[in-house]
Amino acid sequence: MDKPDRFHNHAQNLKTTDTVTWQVICADGTQREKDEEVITEHFTEVSVNGMPAFRLSCTPEHLTELVVGRLYTEGIITAAEDIKSLFICGEGNIVEVVLNDNAEFKPYTGHEPTCCTGNKQYMGRVRELLHLPETYVDRKAVFELAGKFVEDGKLHRTTGGTHSCYIRFEDGTTESFEDIGRHNALDKAVGHMLLEGKNPAGTMVFTTGRIAADMAEKTIAAGIPVLVSKAVPTTEAISLARKYGLRIICRAWPDSYCELK
Repeated sequence: MDKPDRFHNHAQNLKTTDTVTWQVICADGTQREKDEEVITEHFTEVSVNGMPAFRLSCTPEHLTELVVGRLYTEGIITAAEDIKSLFICGEGNIVEVVLNDNAEFKPYTGHEPTCCTGNKQYMGRVRELLHLPETYVDRKAVFELAGKFVEDGKLHRTTGGTHSCYIRFEDGTTESFEDIGRHNALDKAVGHMLLEGKNPAGTMVFTTGRIAADMAEKTIAAGIPVLVSKAVPTTEAISLARKYGLRIICRAWPDSYCELK
């Protein structure tokens, strides 16, 4: 995917895994050594217009998509075009975003944790949640996404340490993103959607994580009308879905799924 010329990502080929040796101790008393790949936990500080915006604990790939998606779902930007420039340093630890003059950024002095250990955000949600357009759910598309989940993501196959988010567009194309945090994986998918200029109203996302209120809220903020998961929703996520017209599909497997009535 070609990024805009105003986006400069110098963090290329960052390590997403490392190898560790485990001492495996069995119930019968036998022991053996086992080499295994462990997922990298990467920390990125993001500033907007020179002011701290958020600190991310993430998997160090698709950082541009992650930052663009987070800016959008938090309401800091309304489109990728609101970003005048985006710079990621060579180590991927510093991201500097400058907005166009018509895009407003209102930081605040507090901070709050998000789903991932080490994630901090330095601004409150400013995007107003709007009712989603009524949409048709293509059963074949749901089962297609469930089948892709069974195939598993590359990093999860290797480490077992990531969540995945699959995003499917109106034209049937599908992209997948992985991260140690399910919110981050969703933000990467949303960032990809924005950078590709796709219509959120014709989009559905499949998350491998449970659907809590924050995941439902983030999906609604992105304007995506269908959220699918192999897991289950919470009562608050269901309340948000009913209020804003989000179609929630859970326990999605290649042979069946449940849809909220």
